[in-house]
Amino acid sequence: MKIYFSSAQVDLEQLEDLKDLGFQGWEVIAEGPQKLDDDTISLIDYLRFSYDLEISVHAPFSDLNIASLNESIWAETLRQIKAAIEAVANYARVFVIHPGYVSPLAAFCPDKALRRNNEALSQLTRCAREYDVKATVENMVNVESLLGRFPGEIADMRVDSLGFTFDVGHANTADAIDSFLRMPVDHVHLHDNNGKTDEHLVLGLGNINWSRVMRGLRLYKGVFVLELRTLEEGVRSLKYLQRITA
Repeated sequence: MKIYFSSAQVDLEQLEDLKDLGFQGWEVIAEGPQKLDDDTISLIDYLRFSYDLEISVHAPFSDLNIASLNESIWAETLRQIKAAIEAVANYARVFVIHPGYVSPLAAFCPDKALRRNNEALSQLTRCAREYDVKATVENMVNVESLLGRFPGEIADMRVDSLGFTFDVGHANTADAIDSFLRMPVDHVHLHDNNGKTDEHLVLGLGNINWSRVMRGLRLYKGVFVLELRTLEEGVRSLKYLQRITA
């Protein structure tokens, strides 16, 4: 079982310790402190080849919307995500993309937003395929304006060779874990919550039945990414996961 760590808040100097702590890789969040500039690419290269850490990448998403009806915002969103795919193609094989959301303008014509969303995913999938990267779409937390909260929505988005990142914590807020477990899965995000909001708690501190989840994923051969706020929380979650799967 391959387990990666991911956090928007991690001290990047701590990443050298990931291998010794039991992680096989790092999922880069390609914005903010981890934006894919020369410094981050150099860090990825260093960790990949000096510490044998594997890499996956979460596409930028803050202030972006692949379902936007604003042509300039939509185009800029695609530009940034395509640039991120190109930047990490030599290091990462899996690339995670958030679905879009229904803006106030799109609330009057949600079908148009969904078409924009799916057209963007189609373009991004083709771009990823050109670079031999697996693009995946992630199910979202249960907030009404967000697309991709439920299995049927994700199934409708899976155009071409687009894969699926199963976010267990997000699925818990939509009471949809069991339904998502019946879908083909290419990548997995793990974090806990109490079923209401996206808390990103240490595994075992929320109400998710992790033994049941892991039994449901027993045939899954891909990567598990622990998405926590700090490396210490990641280690606690790693130990919990190892304990229940021993």
